[in-house]
Amino acid sequence: MSLAEIKEQIAELTPDERLELAALIVHLSRVDDPDYQQELDRRLDRMAAGKKFTERDVEQLHRDLTARGK
Repeated sequence: MSLAEIKEQIAELTPDERLELAALIVHLSRVDDPDYQQELDRRLDRMAAGKKFTERDVEQLHRDLTARGK
């Protein structure tokens, strides 16, 4: 499959599917980065220690990102 064909198929995806694809591409671009892996490990350790986001935290983050157009 060529890049042009992939681009055509991406254009046919729903907005939610494109967001999911974008997240996958970002993840794949960082997966071999030791600093990225270290940050993921740090976040997982925080979560395992009970330091998770509340629903209110997530809603505020969503509002902030939406306001910034992200």
